[in-house]
Amino acid sequence: MINKTNEYLQSIVRELSKLPTEIEWVEFKCNYEDCERIAKYISGLSNSALLAGRPCAYMVWGILDETHEIVGTQFDYRKAKKGNEELEAWLARMINPKVNFKFYNVDMGDDIKVILLEIPCADSEPTKYGSVGYIRVGTNLKPLLEYKEKERELWQAFNNVAYELRNASENSSEDDVLMLLDYPKYYEKQGLPIPHNIEKIMEDLSHDKFVKRNDAGTWDVTNLGMLMIGKDLRKFEHLARKTVRVIKYKENDRLTGIREKEFVTGYAVSHEEIVEYIMAIIPQEEVLEGTIRKSKVAFPEIAIRELLANIMIHQMLNHRGTNPMVEIFDNRIEFSNAGAPLISIEHIVDTVPVSRNENMAGFMHRCGICEERGSGYDKIIRATSSNELIAPKVINQDGQFTKAVLFAKIPFELTTKEDRIRTCYMQACLAYVEFGTISNADVRDIFGIDSQDSYKSSRIIKDTIDAGLIKAIDPDTAPRYMKYIPFWA
Repeated sequence: MINKTNEYLQSIVRELSKLPTEIEWVEFKCNYEDCERIAKYISGLSNSALLAGRPCAYMVWGILDETHEIVGTQFDYRKAKKGNEELEAWLARMINPKVNFKFYNVDMGDDIKVILLEIPCADSEPTKYGSVGYIRVGTNLKPLLEYKEKERELWQAFNNVAYELRNASENSSEDDVLMLLDYPKYYEKQGLPIPHNIEKIMEDLSHDKFVKRNDAGTWDVTNLGMLMIGKDLRKFEHLARKTVRVIKYKENDRLTGIREKEFVTGYAVSHEEIVEYIMAIIPQEEVLEGTIRKSKVAFPEIAIRELLANIMIHQMLNHRGTNPMVEIFDNRIEFSNAGAPLISIEHIVDTVPVSRNENMAGFMHRCGICEERGSGYDKIIRATSSNELIAPKVINQDGQFTKAVLFAKIPFELTTKEDRIRTCYMQACLAYVEFGTISNADVRDIFGIDSQDSYKSSRIIKDTIDAGLIKAIDPDTAPRYMKYIPFWA
């Protein structure tokens, strides 16, 4: 299990507290200690998470049920007992089939402690307390047998295996598997030595759900295996449109394409290659640093890395429309993938991320390609602002596609009002999640505005306030000392 930092857990608690109401896969308590009832909640929340399409559910001690205020709790799961048995051990024994639930102590600061119980969704059959399964109906906990329709829906959901885990190839021999999957890269990307025997290799690939042994005793290769370390996605018709395409256009429109390249290997293998290819063809100029002439690229590499990883991980895999695509112009790069954004664009910096493809995200995190906590957009905003670039623009295209546009440097006079407002807001979000604020001086730095032209940064701040995106911490402070935070803070 990947270690989860207190910062990451704090983010989860805060996001859960923002929910307008309790929902089927979240339960709030303060100092609740009824062991049997907790076991029933684990069953009900686990089953409800599957129906809601969530990888896990949460039970949180320390949040008021009515207001969702984070108040802290005196409940200590480590001291709680059922009879003479510790609560955690008793729950592990009483929940069937076994569910890898996990308690976390979360320090929220200011002496406020919260207990977070993370409960995986039901896997192959309903999660039960003893022999009885439970389900959430609205915010009520009910025996599953009383709701036959939900029970049928639950069993149907078990048949809807995630696209990642469906078979790409079936009934393959070990040699066939190793012809399809680039297992040396599998170990290289994780910084591990290649085992000397094929049995260990197959065991490792199976552990990561890249392959699975079937009833015939041979092997099935999953879509996950091919999408991560496949040697050629085009070998399978349903994966051929998952290859990443990079197109370079002449100047700033799509009238003339200069070059196009398709990357056919799995994403964990191709990510670095694609980044290097993009960095080699994007616009660059030579600048003098002292007496040394150096090449300066138009776009920060870290932003390209993160946005490329996003279109791989967050695409809707069962969508047959188009490949993940990178389109390069002189003044911008557009990163596109199938599927609408899963979180509000206004909260893209501060919200705990949700991935459509959790298994892909997990493996690419282990390979160092993406962040577990989703600080990717934090890095992107930091990189663009430090290079005096306007913030990227994320677009929801009719609920079918997501496009993120990374801009090259634009003279301040040519930036639009919308560009300036978006950049100011995103910088405020980044500062806030790092426990800071922004000021007039910060806005001048982002846009490269001279101090004698501070009226320009004041105008940007006013426009962003008028758009309802930032607010002053203390409106009565003298203007030169004014500090600003996002509207939702």
